[in-house]
Amino acid sequence: MRISARCDYACRALLELALHRPNKNPLHTKDISRKQGIPIKYLVQILIQLQRMGLVVSARGKSGGYNLAKESNEISLGEVMRQMGGPFLPVADSAGKKKVVFTKIWNEVEDAMARVLDKITFEDIVKRAKGIESAIAYQI
Repeated sequence: MRISARCDYACRALLELALHRPNKNPLHTKDISRKQGIPIKYLVQILIQLQRMGLVVSARGKSGGYNLAKESNEISLGEVMRQMGGPFLPVADSAGKKKVVFTKIWNEVEDAMARVLDKITFEDIVKRAKGIESAIAYQI
């Protein structure tokens, strides 16, 4: 499994929007970029794609920015990864053309990965992120 920079950045942008979720004010791209370390020019392209997917909404103007279009528990990590990065386990064309014993195994592995990633929502990821922040904040 290879996770592209585009897929990683999309997940990080969605995480930042999910962390911001209780706040109704849109989050500015510069804030998402700064907090998640995503290059601003690349972030804008990713947010446009996420908007086309129906995962984020934008607001224009001085107080504009982005918000999640759905609740964070309605967005799965698997959904985002498939849309942004393609198949979980890209298999060489040669493997699919012949009846290779490994083809069935690769398909089983991809199905197992999909089941795991589809169970993880951005609400789950927010909880994990907040758990990490609190653990860091209280270290002595």
